[in-house]
Amino acid sequence: MKKNWFWDIPVGEEKIKEALSNGEHPKFLIYAAKLFSRVREAKEAFCYVDKITFCKKWPAIKKLIRKDAWNSDAPKFWQTIYETVKDGLRAEGIKIRVGKKRILSECLVVAEQIKIIRKEKGYTQKELADKMNVIQQYISAIESGRENFSVETLAAIAGVLDKKLTVRFE
Repeated sequence: MKKNWFWDIPVGEEKIKEALSNGEHPKFLIYAAKLFSRVREAKEAFCYVDKITFCKKWPAIKKLIRKDAWNSDAPKFWQTIYETVKDGLRAEGIKIRVGKKRILSECLVVAEQIKIIRKEKGYTQKELADKMNVIQQYISAIESGRENFSVETLAAIAGVLDKKLTVRFE
């Protein structure tokens, strides 16, 4: 008997299929992250999500999957599938373009402040990451402005750096 991957989602399979058939559905990323973290058969996964949507949304899906430490092998597995599917679609003349996120100047200002304070405190990115229980690459992405971080993340960074977080609108 095949185990159902959506056992903890409190809606029926039809609602899940409906959400996963539309990459813009509000629940798409949540359900897709569960699907791709729990299923290791491309044939089964692509019954729910079409290949083009998978390729377009893979970066966001991968980011959600990586938040769960127990899913460490899922991103590697599906990254290989992503590359194969993307190459196949390109061979068919289908272009999959995932645009780069525009970096807000405010994010760059905050990112630079974090970097300066971290260095003043004598921390490496790795040391800061360890204290926050995240990976060093996440700190690097924040400091370079590539990561759209939350207020919760800023509060955690401020706590580790022994600084008070103040958000101001002018």
